[in-house]
Parts: sequence; structure tokens; C-alpha cells
Amino acid sequence: MKPRNREINVFNLSMLDVIFGAMAAFLIIMVVLMPYYNKEHIDYQAIIRQLRQQLAAATAEAQAARQQAQAAQQQAQAANARAQRAKAEAQRQRNRAKRLAKKLANTFLVLFIRWKTSDDVDLHVVNPAGAEFYYSNKTIRGQPGELSEDNTQGPGNEVWEVRNAPPGNYKIYVKLFTKRSSAAEIFVQGRIFHRDGSSPLPKTKLTREKQKKLVVTIKVSPQGNVSIH
Repeated sequence: MKPRNREINVFNLSMLDVIFGAMAAFLIIMVVLMPYYNKEHIDYQAIIRQLRQQLAAATAEAQAARQQAQAAQQQAQAANARAQRAKAEAQRQRNRAKRLAKKLANTFLVLFIRWKTSDDVDLHVVNPAGAEFYYSNKTIRGQPGELSEDNTQGPGNEVWEVRNAPPGNYKIYVKLFTKRSSAAEIFVQGRIFHRDGSSPLPKTKLTREKQKKLVVTIKVSPQGNVSIH
């Protein structure tokens, strides 16, 4: 009987070893698989909502950045347009200044003489080109200027004028063409009008028929300034 009891004890111990080994293996497997079981309990809906919120925030930031870029571009375009307008205005002002300077460089001349006797006195003007204006050459082709007033019977006056006087020297003469009065001396007076004002002409005395005298020389500078010599 004793051998039989011995076999039963061995069998029982072996079963216990198997059971405890199985339990240990189960515990080890549970420990290994625990993270995976935990993952099954993650709130995926919350994660999706969070991702959507982040995406919406990123989209809003991108939209704001695009709006800022558009605003900056519009400001740059407006600034460029203002710069172009300022440049065009500056060019117009420069052109206007050039036109004014050109106008100021031109001057008009109006020569006026008068006498008080019944004699016939003529005004002669020789321009810088050497052309001579007088009663038979009131206008000269290709030359600016005109003898616009001519009297053959005194008391009278004569007028010569030019709208844009070319620079150079203008020689002004008076001539006693026909003597009719008994006066021993005929005095001729006058005045010159120009861009910067007017100046009297020197009183000139004529005593005989066909006498011709130089009254003054008028100098017009390239800048339009007038001086009398």
C-alpha cells in the first residue's frame, strides 16, 4: 500500500506545479497585454474633436495671414500709386516751370514816338538781324515786328511793336521826312514798353529835312532782360 500512496502524492504535486505555472503564465500575459487593453478605453472622439479644433485654429491663422498679406499688398499698391501721382505732379510742375522760364525769357517791345509840329517825322527800327522797319517796310517777311502806326501829318505819333523780341540789339532812329512847319527845331519824344515795365526815350532834336538820328540802342538779353543804351 505504501507505494500506491507515494504515486498519488507525486501526481498531486505535479498537478499543482502545472496549475501554478499556468497561473504565472496567465499573469505574465496579462501584464504584457495590459497597454493594449488600456488603449481600447481611449476617448477617440475627444481626440478627434481636439484635432478638429487645432485644424480650425490653424485655418483661421492662415486666413488671417492671407488677409494681412492682402492688406499689405493693397497698402503697397496704394503707396505706389501715390508715388506715381507725386512723380507725375512733380513732372508737371517741372514742365510748367520750364514753360514759365521760356515765357520769361521772351519779352515784347512797344516803341512810341510823338511830335507837336505839322512836320512828317518817321520812326525807323533796325532789329538784330539788320532788317529795317519804317513807313515803306511796315512788316518784313520772316522777321517779327510791325510798324503799326504811321502818321504823315503832325502833330502825330508812330508805333512799332514786336510780340516776342529776339535777343540782340535794336537801333531806334527818328527821321524828319518832310518839314512843313516854320519851327527851327522839332523835338521828338517817346517811350519804350517791355516785359519789366517802361522807360522814356531821350528827347531828340531834328532841324532839317531828311535828317536821321539814332535815338537809343535797346539790348534784349537771352533771358529777356531789356537795357537801353
